[in-house]
Amino acid sequence: MQKIITTIITLALALGLASSVQAKRGSDGQLNLLYWQAPSTMNPNLSGGTKELEASSVVLEPLARYDEKGNMLAWLAEEIPTVENGGVSKDLTSITWKIKKGIKWSDGSALTADDAVFTYEYCTNPDTGCTSTNYYKDIQSVKAIGSNTVKIQFTVPKPFPYATFVGYNSPILQKAQFDGCQGAKAQECTKQNFYPIGTGPFKVVDFKPNDVIVFEANPNYRDASKPAFNKLVFKGGGDATSAARAVLETGEMDYAWNLQVEPEILSKMAQAGKGTVVSAFGTAVERLMVNFTNPSPALGEDRSEYIGGNNNRNAHPFLSDYNVRRALSLAIDRQILVDAGYGQAGKISCNVLPAPAIYASTANDECKAQNIAEANRLLDAAGWKRGSDGIRQKGG
Repeated sequence: MQKIITTIITLALALGLASSVQAKRGSDGQLNLLYWQAPSTMNPNLSGGTKELEASSVVLEPLARYDEKGNMLAWLAEEIPTVENGGVSKDLTSITWKIKKGIKWSDGSALTADDAVFTYEYCTNPDTGCTSTNYYKDIQSVKAIGSNTVKIQFTVPKPFPYATFVGYNSPILQKAQFDGCQGAKAQECTKQNFYPIGTGPFKVVDFKPNDVIVFEANPNYRDASKPAFNKLVFKGGGDATSAARAVLETGEMDYAWNLQVEPEILSKMAQAGKGTVVSAFGTAVERLMVNFTNPSPALGEDRSEYIGGNNNRNAHPFLSDYNVRRALSLAIDRQILVDAGYGQAGKISCNVLPAPAIYASTANDECKAQNIAEANRLLDAAGWKRGSDGIRQKGG
């Protein structure tokens, strides 16, 4: 098998691509993945880290998920509920999901609407410590209507009602396994958290926290031709450079994740010919956050505190001025940062949501090109006068 190394790509997508061309379950043998940050649990409700979310996504599944272009796909559900098909109420206060019939958990039992209701109750229990509670906001009730229908009633109209049970942040847990693990007992349920029973293409057969996970193909998976691999080894630990070496130079691993390695080092490793570097761009953005509040130590307990709601009475002395922030942005040469730090794994973005294309905005694209002259013009026009020492001040 050709070794592949990638910078940003989800585990579920990688496995989906591999399995889509296979005709027989497990025909491709063993797949070895290397994440230099190792998962600490297989329960995504107790950890919001990417490594846990991606590892658990091959076992636990949601009613719907997104493809690489941002389109929502029915997964465990028969279809995406809409106002047009009657799945979303006209007043936008409820959504009704219909679960596909015949889906089984890896232990052979049937997936039912009761499992979805239980998942909601598990995660909204304040003592559970669920990291995904924001996916269950504004809900009045979640009820099972028969064995394959789930109705979510909201407390307010929801123009976009697709958070609960959608995506790998909000998968369905098996009630029979996790009942009794709600609330304060959630962290104590080691067996359940390390070896969750799922509906996905794989099941966990060995879990060593912060080290390695061994998966085997789920014999009860709904598609008899998937997964392509009969065994999946998810190794964690080390660092990005050693992960790259394990794929590109030694060939001991098939895939390595999130390789923040100097571009010239990565290119040199690729010359060994054992693997291919692939850059797949997602929604992750590295950025500088601006402090809108006054950081003066003289303020004591009010230092860097946001006071006064929308009318902040503790504003930063210069970063609160939009013209200053815009000038700073225009003064940055982002291409140098991309070339030096990321190489082919980086792209310039002026927005916190750069992808997928159907959601991306071009509203702030002026930042892509450094423009010192415009930055100075903005500051001059806003009254920030340059002194003989090169430092600008306003009204002082």
